[in-house]
Amino acid sequence: MPPASVSGVTPRLTDPEQLKELLGIPFTPEQTACITAPLAPQVIVAGAGSGKTTVMAARVVWLVGTGQVAPEQVLGLTFTNKAAGELAERVRRALGEAGIAPGEPQDDAAAGGEPQISTYHAFAGRLLKEHGLRIGLEPTARLLADATRFQLAARVLAASPGPHPALTRSFADLVADLLALDGELSEHLVTPSRLRAHDRELLTALEGARLTNADLRKVPDAARARLELLGLVEAYRREKNRRDLLDFGDQIALCAELARTRPEVGRILREQFAVVLLDEYQDTSVAQRILLAGLFGGGTGHAVTAVGDPCQAIYGWRGASVANLDDFPAHFPTPTAARPAATPSARTAAAAAASSTSPTPSPPPARAPRGRGGPAPRPGRRA
Repeated sequence: MPPASVSGVTPRLTDPEQLKELLGIPFTPEQTACITAPLAPQVIVAGAGSGKTTVMAARVVWLVGTGQVAPEQVLGLTFTNKAAGELAERVRRALGEAGIAPGEPQDDAAAGGEPQISTYHAFAGRLLKEHGLRIGLEPTARLLADATRFQLAARVLAASPGPHPALTRSFADLVADLLALDGELSEHLVTPSRLRAHDRELLTALEGARLTNADLRKVPDAARARLELLGLVEAYRREKNRRDLLDFGDQIALCAELARTRPEVGRILREQFAVVLLDEYQDTSVAQRILLAGLFGGGTGHAVTAVGDPCQAIYGWRGASVANLDDFPAHFPTPTAARPAATPSARTAAAAAASSTSPTPSPPPARAPRGRGGPAPRPGRRA
């Protein structure tokens, strides 16, 4: 039986079978376990075509329909505007089919009682707009478009007095390299001084080393080129600061700082959003993970559901870390006092999930097969 209403919403659902009938979807036992899980952190790892988005939408319907949360207390984040639009439409349609909320979009999602679903970067932009002053960010700061970023970086490179003997690539390639290094530093929250110290130590260590093949002999050249490029990155960052400009990497890094150093922001957002859905979690970067864990994790036991598939990771080139999926229980732990005691039924459900997603009981934890069945909670991965 679902818990009593705590959101002021009249419960309309009392049994998962009602949800299946309302949505017309024969959810598997594993999907049902994910949909009806308690308000606590959980991570769902499943392959393409296994119904992850459908499960996320159904979870919103279940939590709203059972009166555990109001629609506007749901925050959903994904990577692209297209994906955000599709997820919002899927959730809206599911709520409408269940007769819980209007099936048509409202002008103001929060005021109209709708879940708030956007991209990770749009969420970061709103966060800085509302709370940036807490870390000294002026509200006049403007976000750089990609074309403007390239133009500004090209201007910095052209104005550099040099010399740069280790930078032998074409001008356009060097501009792209400059922007890539700047973005990587932001996404990994690494300062230029820390990278400089690392590369200098590396060059010192390689001075007496025997480099036995062509690839190893390229390492010192690469380190020297990166040191020279790092000086250009610092000049580019100074120019951005002088012009009061930010790019997406700066935005996420500043948000991570905000989440780490201003705990009151996390408290405000946890009160605003009782449930958080993180789509394509395998593509989040180190900085994004620190941001999200700082706001909604860190032992708060907040109801965060992360969904992903490591086999679909596509953003490793810009700092994404698939390890965020495996490390989810450490970043979003449930307080010990709040963990339910293990019961035979709970153990049986976990065993069923494992057997349905893996032909053999070997580590690492099993993942749902691609294109078949539904997403199953990873045994030991949901508090």
